[in-house]
Amino acid sequence: MKGKYPFLISYLWLATLLGALDFKIPEVIDLSGFGTVLGDQAKQGVSLEYDVRERCYGMIPRSDVQLISLDTTFEAPSSGSIFYSQVEADLPTVFSFPLGGALAVIHPDRFVSITSGLDPIQVMKSTSRSSKEVQNSFAIKKGDKLIGGDGSGVYPSKNFGVRLFDAKNELWMNTIFLAPWIRDNTSPIMRSAKLIMTGTDKKVLFDLMETNKKEKLITCPQGNYSLFVDARDIIITSSRYYSAPYCIKVMLDGETVIDASFIAARASGEGISFLGNPPPSRGSIGEGYSGEGYSYHVGQFLILRGKHDLMLQVNDFAGNQTTMRTSITAY
Repeated sequence: MKGKYPFLISYLWLATLLGALDFKIPEVIDLSGFGTVLGDQAKQGVSLEYDVRERCYGMIPRSDVQLISLDTTFEAPSSGSIFYSQVEADLPTVFSFPLGGALAVIHPDRFVSITSGLDPIQVMKSTSRSSKEVQNSFAIKKGDKLIGGDGSGVYPSKNFGVRLFDAKNELWMNTIFLAPWIRDNTSPIMRSAKLIMTGTDKKVLFDLMETNKKEKLITCPQGNYSLFVDARDIIITSSRYYSAPYCIKVMLDGETVIDASFIAARASGEGISFLGNPPPSRGSIGEGYSGEGYSYHVGQFLILRGKHDLMLQVNDFAGNQTTMRTSITAY
């Protein structure tokens, strides 16, 4: 199924925020997107630098897009001025895991990009030039080759991380929208969807996927329910890498009660907020609500006494769509 119009509206919203900024993710052989969880990728051998003992790095939604290059170089996505650089560092950051060698670049309209997974020596060279070159020492041009190495931070060799921050609106932007070369014709995969009654000990739980498969009705007490969804989108066909879906919607009797999007994440002093959940970002993840790992807490809504039709819809960045319907009777 296709759902192009919501996608186009969101793309236009993002383009309005970006204004005159010329930012483009260069074409690579594969990618893993914004909102994915590093620990889950590690279990599948995707992120080789992840240490399973460091749980604090694992169950946190990512604010970067991980890009897999054909070689150890990566093209700068935009022009700007370097105002910060770092070599390999073992300490977790505000992003919840080490960046490795990294450059932060300031762009017009108060946008800041961070490229990580770089070769630490090359990072140092980029900001250690002679006094005669001082005027240009911090300049970087779109398309400049940035050098990786044998692996840096949580990024294996030939892997890089890209983040884009809108300082004016305090948003971490999803840069998958800025990769026009992507051609994705497959629908997102919905692995798990569970309703949990808010304010309980989580024993009141309903598996929407199982109910849908067996064509059974859900019978539950009326009240507020939280929805946890395990969904992902494989952008490059047959890839083991995946991205979080673009958006997750819930319609109850034809009315939209949840509309959660991965188009951006709100930043504050308390941390990063995904899907409208309060910071820190760990609160967006519900462990144990999916049989194989984690689920996104996409929102909550009220189910009143009576019979209801519920539709869960997951969209990817290209407008492909996966839907699931079920019936609920609340008493």
